[in-house]
Amino acid sequence: MTFWTEMLSRETPITWLFTGDSVTAGVRHLHGHRDYTQLFAERIRWELRRDRDVIVNTAVGGSTIDDVAGDLEHRVLRFRPDVVVVGVGFNDTRNEAAGVEPFRARYQEVVDRCGEPVFVAQTPNGSMPTASAHVLPHLPAYTTVIREIAAERGLTLVDHAAVWREAAERGIMEAWISQGCHPNLYGHRAMAHTLLRSLDLFADDSVVCRLAVP
Repeated sequence: MTFWTEMLSRETPITWLFTGDSVTAGVRHLHGHRDYTQLFAERIRWELRRDRDVIVNTAVGGSTIDDVAGDLEHRVLRFRPDVVVVGVGFNDTRNEAAGVEPFRARYQEVVDRCGEPVFVAQTPNGSMPTASAHVLPHLPAYTTVIREIAAERGLTLVDHAAVWREAAERGIMEAWISQGCHPNLYGHRAMAHTLLRSLDLFADDSVVCRLAVP
């Protein structure tokens, strides 16, 4: 039994908290479809019958790791979560190469301040050439920082970037993107599947896990 399957076998309710940028917020580019956090909630609360679990999403479009850290009490700590899932990186690239090490320090600060909750680090999803000019050349460095912190701190890593890179190599990533770096409904399904696999919660008989992804 893995850590996550053991955790889900407990009767004690779990509070899952998602925070980060517009991708995690699921705003604008989904046109009414469900984002990956909502699909995750259906898997947990309905399919796994953990209806006393609570899924909270405090992500805000445009957020950076500085925004998350600066508003951590309101966005995260007041909910006393058992699990914190963070998705940032795109907006942080506005600081280009000079911002990589400050990003590392701030990210580690967020991990430290969250304390007891199980911290889940996520790399950003892939992006198209139409993404903001600061994203394309600098995102790999920020993604590497997230991977390094996860490895150093023993965090669960949800490596969306690796999955989307493979999709790009297969010529299918365009079907997952609404605009620039914002996933559409298929992109959010792909993200939900990657998250569930990373937490050992993916199952072939799950309706959520069987949702079509081009």
